[in-house]
Amino acid sequence: MDAKHAVDGSKSIRSGIVPVKCALPFRVHSLLFSLVRLLLLTSLLPLLLAAEELSDYLKRYEGRWVGEFSIYSEATDFKNTFPVEQRFWWEAGELRGLSVAESNKGMQLSKSRAFVDGQQLRAEVTRDDQVEGYIGVLHDGGLVWLSDDLKRATDYQMKESFVEKEGVEWLHTDGFDTFIYQEGLAYLIYKGRLERRPETDPDNTAR
Repeated sequence: MDAKHAVDGSKSIRSGIVPVKCALPFRVHSLLFSLVRLLLLTSLLPLLLAAEELSDYLKRYEGRWVGEFSIYSEATDFKNTFPVEQRFWWEAGELRGLSVAESNKGMQLSKSRAFVDGQQLRAEVTRDDQVEGYIGVLHDGGLVWLSDDLKRATDYQMKESFVEKEGVEWLHTDGFDTFIYQEGLAYLIYKGRLERRPETDPDNTAR
């Protein structure tokens, strides 16, 4: 959830979705998106887990993660790859996060807090004094983040998962967002691959 906000003003994305150009009328798109949104919500909402299980999963984020993010759109031939560092720690019953990226607009910083509200996992990400909210559900071996504005459930989605390769733990992020351009609707896809690294600031001075 953090990485989208540490980028050059871009928004986030859906794993496994390939950008396509849309030639269907706007009304048809609206009907299709309404149907997909209904199917998505009815399939994911029952997957909400008990508060203890959600908290246990969040604790896997704790630590320092370093790597790269890529953002691209086949519709407009846009592509950008940039370094990202994220740090997470547990504080007052919440997972706090700090994300820093070096984009073409310079250093981008965002902060986050994730917490269990009843049996729902929620998150807030702050960047440039703007706050966006998300709902998280465990699904298909990872954590899927949806905008808390359910009207955007089919427009934006991000999945984070932990992967171990040759004894090294990685945090994978795959997502999508949609945007309108001169030929219609298109997808903005992003992919993040961050490696767990040792902490370098035990006094948490970066927070």
